[in-house]
Amino acid sequence: MAGVQETQLYCLADRTYYDTPGRLRDRATRYRLALGAPPAGWRREERGLWTALRPEGGRLPEQGWKIHVSAVPEEAEATLADVARVCLERRVAFKFLRSADALLVVSGKYMGRGSSGKFVTVYPRDEDEFLLLARELSALLDGRRGPYVLTDLRIGTAPVYARYGAFVELWCRDGSGRAVPALRDPSGELVPDRRDPVFRVPSWVTLPAELRPHLAAREAAVGPFPYTVREVLQFSSAGGIYLAEHRESGERVVLREARPHAGLDAAGDDAVTRLRRERWALERLAGLDCVPRLHGVREVWEHTFLVQEHVEGVQLFGEVIRRYPLVHQDCGPSELAAYAAWVDGVVAGLAAALDAVHGRGVRYGDLHPANVVLRPDGSVVLVDFEYADELGSSRVPRAGAGGLHAPAGLCGADADRYMLWATWLFMLMPLTELADLDPGKPAGLERRAREWFGLGAGAGPARPGAATTRMVDRSPLEGPEFDRVARELIAGIHAGATPDRPDRLFPGDPAGFADGGTGFAHGAAGVLHALHRVGAPHLDDYADWLVAALRRAGRPCGGGLFDGPLGAAAVLARVGRAAEAAEAVERVRGEAPAPTAALFGGRAGAALARLRLADALGSARELADAVEDGRALAAVVRGEYVPGLAAPAGAGLLYGWAGIAFAQLRLYQRTGEDWLLVSGRAALTRARAQCVTAPDGSVQVLDGGRHLAYLDRGSSGIALVAQEYAALGDEGWDGFLAGVRRVCAPGFVREPGLFRGRAGLLLALDALGGTAVRDAVLGQVRNLEWHLVARPEGLLVPGMRLRRFSADLHTGAAGVLLALHEIGGKGLLDALTAG
Repeated sequence: MAGVQETQLYCLADRTYYDTPGRLRDRATRYRLALGAPPAGWRREERGLWTALRPEGGRLPEQGWKIHVSAVPEEAEATLADVARVCLERRVAFKFLRSADALLVVSGKYMGRGSSGKFVTVYPRDEDEFLLLARELSALLDGRRGPYVLTDLRIGTAPVYARYGAFVELWCRDGSGRAVPALRDPSGELVPDRRDPVFRVPSWVTLPAELRPHLAAREAAVGPFPYTVREVLQFSSAGGIYLAEHRESGERVVLREARPHAGLDAAGDDAVTRLRRERWALERLAGLDCVPRLHGVREVWEHTFLVQEHVEGVQLFGEVIRRYPLVHQDCGPSELAAYAAWVDGVVAGLAAALDAVHGRGVRYGDLHPANVVLRPDGSVVLVDFEYADELGSSRVPRAGAGGLHAPAGLCGADADRYMLWATWLFMLMPLTELADLDPGKPAGLERRAREWFGLGAGAGPARPGAATTRMVDRSPLEGPEFDRVARELIAGIHAGATPDRPDRLFPGDPAGFADGGTGFAHGAAGVLHALHRVGAPHLDDYADWLVAALRRAGRPCGGGLFDGPLGAAAVLARVGRAAEAAEAVERVRGEAPAPTAALFGGRAGAALARLRLADALGSARELADAVEDGRALAAVVRGEYVPGLAAPAGAGLLYGWAGIAFAQLRLYQRTGEDWLLVSGRAALTRARAQCVTAPDGSVQVLDGGRHLAYLDRGSSGIALVAQEYAALGDEGWDGFLAGVRRVCAPGFVREPGLFRGRAGLLLALDALGGTAVRDAVLGQVRNLEWHLVARPEGLLVPGMRLRRFSADLHTGAAGVLLALHEIGGKGLLDALTAG
């Protein structure tokens, strides 16, 4: 699943679906070198946001020393022209960000630190040419500005940087089974090309002597600093936020780091500009209890640090998650009333804090639950004043968390008061991101919140602009009209299909781009499976796309059922494309097996996919390979060392021991070999050992302090497997299953998806409870209306993190469609796993 920063990046190109940044609509700001015919004797290639120029007849080495050049937007065109002139004269391949908009994206606040700041990349043919170009470009660009490329070593004082890395696209799998860029070590093995935000050289590479003075200068530039960092609170391309202690006094402070020219926001301001704004605000607000004290500002190396008071307390966002009562199935009136009273108290404190800030002539501009600290006595402190401004400013704040930002037309105190209302709504119904997808959602969420918490019309803060903002409440699921809803979901899936695109067929989670849009979890295979399972017609064009995509796939071919070509082949076989399925299997035969044991990304998934293929194709070879996978899994379950195969850390169905138990069970049922059943039972026992019973009697997975119930990592997925073992006569599962059943019908579920949302929980509730819980199941179905958005083309489903819509099986419409179809049916686990 994509991380928070990657999710933000995949929201840039399209307002409806997650999409690759390369489809950014930036034609108007393209650099001249990216337009028209390429220079004579050169080839131009487009990849994502990058344009590459390579001399005809030239061939890049696989890897070596590369040069990165950074730039600020106002100097970018001139910097590109200078670098291009050198590279064209010397016939050295290079690539560059294609437009001013692309540069803003890569330099943005939410860009990963490892790639932030890179504007031009130069690919020297050998080390001598690298050193020559490094000297020449460093001298040529001296005096130019650009953000520091954190993965690299700076050459001199110019924005010119160097690192050893891959030149061509090579891929391998890291220790967790993810596909990552690769280097080739001296033995020929592909190993991860690490791009952490720190300069490092692979163990087999010697740092050229000419670079050693630059490394020494970097290490000497840091200098003394009176604070010791104790904890990293947040990282972004703009810098970090750290909990630190003064070396002499021991006083705890918060350091807010700002990198020059980095972390550009929607207004084009960099991190240092925003830090200066925060300093201004804290000085203006000095003495207010609701604002941290400013200790000062320090320059260290090239970075600026604002030093402020460390406020003892908890973040409001985390406290809402901890206290929120509707995640508990047995939440009653007293719990609801107590929580509503707590919300009233917090909102009153926030209103008073805003009044105090406004009284000093300051507009806060960025109120949301992650920017509020609650002291132990319950009083509130506002933090992060990067977007503060004069109260009378007419500028609309350019900040705000998803769904919580002030709408166009509101500025000054009204903008802050709108964010206060949105924060209040978030505390009652933490789904405010949906407002960005459908302006009618907040009205419905507010009405539901008032009903649940027994709030009158006058409760809560006023919403500025309410009289002029059109709010339309849509309720696509007013009852269990499954046929109608299924038709509209199918229509929405068809409407989002893009068979003309080679990189994806259906919009889904950003993770789907990692396997070329083919996978079962996030790609075409999973959507095709769901459509076929529900009996949707006219799927041949989609199957054709999947076949073509598998043929052109160039990334690692390992993985498991959910993220590799074996899972996609299993779906093709299921929909009547046996020959193409067999072809896909042959292309990956002999590939190194997955390094993890799970269903997702691992050997259990490969075993299950091969078993599906053996049945669909009548292939004894696939069955034999599946059994061999089962043997390796059995060894892992016994705790034996298996070269290249790591035991799962988790417990759940997709990523843990329960997935191994399920794969071994299906292999046992196919072969009758008892050792598989013994292995599966042992794996299931290990999954159960990671579960705990909460005070309300519910059973959930305990994972790093989190309690998990969802199908992918939580107890509901384990319970579905345990139920099948119990049907074979295994005893002692009744209490466990009853405890899991208690967690499958909470009042509130944040996301709708199949494997990590309401759709999966309602399926588990149905399977574990049967007809006795049918009313509760239908209630969960009706509650899907919070998330589904009715549009003329059909029903759309918000994906992970609710920022854009998704059609995939794991997070989106295909999963919801499959869930509605499988209610009351048999063979649920097979339906979830390409059966």
